[in-house]
Amino acid sequence: MTTALAQGKINLVFQVGALSNGYHEVRSIYQAIELSEQVTVSEAESWQVVVSGQVPNLELVPRDESNIVVRAAKALALHAGISNPQPMRFEIQKQIPVAGGMAGGSADAAAALMALNEHWCLGLDAARLATVGASIGADVPFALLGGTALGTGTGSELQVLTPVQTMHVLLVFSNFPLSTKDVFTRFDELSPDGDALDQDLQAGYLKLLGSNSLEPAALSLRPELKKIMDLDLGIPGGFLSGSGPTVWFASHDAQAAEAAQNQANAMGLQTVLTKTSNLGARLG
Repeated sequence: MTTALAQGKINLVFQVGALSNGYHEVRSIYQAIELSEQVTVSEAESWQVVVSGQVPNLELVPRDESNIVVRAAKALALHAGISNPQPMRFEIQKQIPVAGGMAGGSADAAAALMALNEHWCLGLDAARLATVGASIGADVPFALLGGTALGTGTGSELQVLTPVQTMHVLLVFSNFPLSTKDVFTRFDELSPDGDALDQDLQAGYLKLLGSNSLEPAALSLRPELKKIMDLDLGIPGGFLSGSGPTVWFASHDAQAAEAAQNQANAMGLQTVLTKTSNLGARLG
């Protein structure tokens, strides 16, 4: 039995270009947060997935071989030249909302890769695990890396950035999930030429904090998010994370962030207060 953890993320900036050859070119500043996913692996007679946690939309997580952790295991085995991998049982403890734009599934995959690399005694380095991760999902390499990074290409090509000063991040959740695929499809309908990509994003991304090309598409699918994004909670924010529907606010002042959470909770909103993190995937 081996356990690993990986962090969730918010997008400090998320720019999306036009669709080309089935992919969108993106430029994004990824930021890890303290909310993490824990994955424990052990041998089993067949592939098994068990999921627990107090997060929105938990029932949407697949419990069969379509789950990203099983796909990660099979991709890792293929990369390592294992033709008939040992079926595994995955116990996933979730802190990151499902279909919330915070890369919870990607964190599951990253933690599974880290745990299996150890459990199967593969000895693969970070670069090779990232290669496997990129074949599963564009956010998986960042979930392995963590911290603060610029993502380019599909988002899987990463450049480590200087860590941001610690921010207290208030997350406002929605019980209505958004499919990443649906949001990108609507983005293509609304912006067939994509958005302009800032080729020097890492130099001035703080000036663009919270800008997200997918916001109009997400709002067209979930108009009720506009009320959350327009909230005045006394701290900067109202920003969409990834494809949504999670909305984030942030402050360097812990007391101001706590006051913002109390205000949002009094409105009946579902929230979590967390912080930025410099951690990546690791054994637990």
